[in-house]
Amino acid sequence: MNGNELLWPRGGPGKGLDFAEAAEDLELDRLCALLFPGMNGAEALDFAGRLSTGDRETLLHRHAVIADLLENPGLTEQLEALEAQLDDLAFYEERMQENLAGMQVTRLDAAMDGVKKVVIRLERNLSKQGADIMEESANDNRYAQLLRAVSFRRSLTRVYTQALGALDAALSGAQLHSAGLRALADWAAETARKDQIEATGQALDAMDARDPQPTAFAVDVCLDGRQGIAGLEIAEVRPDPYARGGMLDFNGEEDTREGITSLFGFPQTGSGTLFQEYLLSEVGYEQRTELTRLRGELLKLPLSGGTELLSLRDALRFYRCAARFAQKLQQRGLPVCAPLPEDGPVLQVEEGCLPELALSSREAPVCNSLMLERGGVCLITGPNSSGKTSFLIQTGQQLFLAHLGCLIPGKNARFRPRDALLTLFAAGESETGEDSRMGLEVQRIRELTAKMTPESLVLLNEPMTSTSAEEGAGICAELLCSLTKKDVPVLLVTHFTQVYPRLVEDLAAAGLSHRLQSLVMTVEEGPEGVRYLYRLVAAPPPPSSHARAVVAARGVSLSAMLGRLEGLGVAVRPEHPGWDAVRKGVFD
Repeated sequence: MNGNELLWPRGGPGKGLDFAEAAEDLELDRLCALLFPGMNGAEALDFAGRLSTGDRETLLHRHAVIADLLENPGLTEQLEALEAQLDDLAFYEERMQENLAGMQVTRLDAAMDGVKKVVIRLERNLSKQGADIMEESANDNRYAQLLRAVSFRRSLTRVYTQALGALDAALSGAQLHSAGLRALADWAAETARKDQIEATGQALDAMDARDPQPTAFAVDVCLDGRQGIAGLEIAEVRPDPYARGGMLDFNGEEDTREGITSLFGFPQTGSGTLFQEYLLSEVGYEQRTELTRLRGELLKLPLSGGTELLSLRDALRFYRCAARFAQKLQQRGLPVCAPLPEDGPVLQVEEGCLPELALSSREAPVCNSLMLERGGVCLITGPNSSGKTSFLIQTGQQLFLAHLGCLIPGKNARFRPRDALLTLFAAGESETGEDSRMGLEVQRIRELTAKMTPESLVLLNEPMTSTSAEEGAGICAELLCSLTKKDVPVLLVTHFTQVYPRLVEDLAAAGLSHRLQSLVMTVEEGPEGVRYLYRLVAAPPPPSSHARAVVAARGVSLSAMLGRLEGLGVAVRPEHPGWDAVRKGVFD
């Protein structure tokens, strides 16, 4: 059992959702940072991109694993601790690969190097010869590699034993129903038995007691007659660090001579790296007998499941984070559901909400439902700041999470897997000033139409607002009608209420009226102004956008402005008797 099988029961990644060009508009980096704590937005988005799939069997498999974790909250916590151990396992495995040459040092190598050292000691020009030998030892650092390889192998074996034992204990103590976790539990139990992890742990304990790992060493420095460094030799290797006073710490009282207590941290850069490799090679040479014996003992300890265990890192991280995400939503009192991949509507969500809002809002978020059929067009209108764009982002994020196999906030959900999420949000002008806002939007529409298929989902947020309402509404209606005829599903947020009657007429002529739905974000107007309800209702676009009410709520009504001017002694009210009727009917 490995991580690939736990994530991909059909043997490997299938075709996923292409969301790259929609990620910024839909704030997917922020969503992924919430979903995968510990990663920044870019890292989390990249991680999610490798998990995306439209394969029904794979998604149902992931739903079942997440359901198991939700039913066993303690298991989620154990997997979180296990992830840290697997990170350590990966570190030691990588270091082992870097020092594999140390596993090949033989007794003949040690004998030849011993003869070489005797010859070196007979050299009279020790200062120059010592520099040459240091450089040569740094280039041929097999004893440093031997020291590191044995140390990393010991640590790797220890972490492997602990991690495999923790995984076996966690899964064997849980009530599991998913095929994925049950298969993983069987693998962990069988591998723990085969590798005899209890006996391996005892063998490592015995090694630690008999041959503790070196953590400190002392160096003898030989000076020549001119007080230059003539040679270096390892004087002592210890399993415990020296006191801050080093070897000159007499009777527990630190020597106070200047410079004795100044210890420099390693690794150093530049010439210090050369010095460090020389010293580590010397330590490895001094301990060559113990290290080669330990190497042989460690190689006999079984690590048969090391590769598979290490491969579980990404799979366990995904499932643990997905379960935590769902748990947080439930703790906020929200229902969660697994979006079922079916050959039905593009997306149907009952009482869903924006995930980030669900996790961060002090108040319970307002939930809205959506049913978008294949080839359907959904028109969303309503006042400014009423939640239209948020609902568009919510729709894209719900579909994104569905392709990961995650649970989403909602009572019930199903979807037809998509090949791409394509967005057009209102653009600014180009940096060079060569292209206007409308020019950029037209260019973006051209790019979208070249990529979209009936299996895509297109989300448009207030396009064409840089031109007149009449022209903008005409362009939007023509675009939506064209997409609907091509069976491309699309959601459009707009203030152009004129789009609706044009669409009704054009789609009726094409026999496609049944594909159009109009949703309106509702508000209430009262004595204190507009109150946002953030609730969608199925209705034609309202005749008023409530823009005047929104402006008036901020004290920018015509009466207020005229009152302030009159307070300054400026006479601005026309004397014509029709003024009051115009003011009440149009401005206020």
